[in-house]
Amino acid sequence: MRKEKAMLGKIGVTLLNTGDMSMSEIVRYAQEAEALGYEGFWATEGDGKDTFSLLTLVASATQHIRLGTGIASFYSRTPTLLAIGASTLYRMSGGRFQHFGVGTGGVCFTERGHGVKIDRPVVRAQETVDIIRGLLLRRDVTPRQAQVDAQPIDLVRGTSEHFSYDGQFFQVRDFRLREGPVDGYVPIYISAIGPKMAALAARIADGIVTNGLTKEAYDRYIAIIKREAEEAGRDPQEIKLYTLKMMGVETDEAVEAVRRSLTFFFASAHYYPIMEASGYASEAQQIQRIWRTGDFVAASRIVTDEMVEKFAIMGSAAQRREHLQWMMERGVYPILYPVWRPGSTADDYLDIIRLGAQYVSAEDTAPAYA
Repeated sequence: MRKEKAMLGKIGVTLLNTGDMSMSEIVRYAQEAEALGYEGFWATEGDGKDTFSLLTLVASATQHIRLGTGIASFYSRTPTLLAIGASTLYRMSGGRFQHFGVGTGGVCFTERGHGVKIDRPVVRAQETVDIIRGLLLRRDVTPRQAQVDAQPIDLVRGTSEHFSYDGQFFQVRDFRLREGPVDGYVPIYISAIGPKMAALAARIADGIVTNGLTKEAYDRYIAIIKREAEEAGRDPQEIKLYTLKMMGVETDEAVEAVRRSLTFFFASAHYYPIMEASGYASEAQQIQRIWRTGDFVAASRIVTDEMVEKFAIMGSAAQRREHLQWMMERGVYPILYPVWRPGSTADDYLDIIRLGAQYVSAEDTAPAYA
């Protein structure tokens, strides 16, 4: 029996990896998130399931929850293919595809999995956003020139029907989507961990998607957004901040599961700017050194309970509630991704988003599906 819930506000859910669960389990998870009142269901992509196929299935099995990519890689897909995927999902979901996150993707997935070197990602991000907008949105694209890493990018005049673009990576010639632009606006967010990508996002995107946001990192992002948006003639309030946040159930075993997941997070040089901004540069460097030796257990011992509670939604119920409230009061959109205990994958996913709903709404959230 389904019980409808009031909206929880600007908060969404995702999966640590879409390969963790079957399609039917993911559909159940999305339906539960919708019934609990979450605003968005976001699909990640790495070595799991194709994000657009998965979101299409979720769209057909839900009614109201908004859909998002968090994120789709612009190294594994061309900008034109990203625009086609977004157009298809937007149309078939009745406009519910409202969170279009793009980025480099994980280094190991991109370079080891796809065999594609992450080269000049800021330039590639600029061209990707320009081309997607030129093909997807019903508006004229005016000429402009952006300076990215001292490399000029010229955007050639196009129309809502045909579009041309002359970039360093991509050259689009008098092309259009056969169905035309979508009837509406699809916000585009850039996954930004380092300051250069965050600066670009503040100049051209609708938002920034980050990971494991802390209070210290928040201050750094806001300073970048304010400076870059104002220089670009934009209102800094227009650029929204989204963050992936790990969370486990309320047990000691769950703390250890999150600790292990955070160890990988710390071991990746990709996320180092977040660690450095948050005051954990030396710990991140130490974890990276140990990780390279293959002693993952020793690396995880460096991650303290304090670090778990700073980078994830963990600790007591009161701590978790305060952590979520702190972000939402500042206009930060948390995207919860459950970290499951061994042997409890599907159950933990459901229990964690129920707990999240309790923390946000402060009301009893019994299972929405029996």
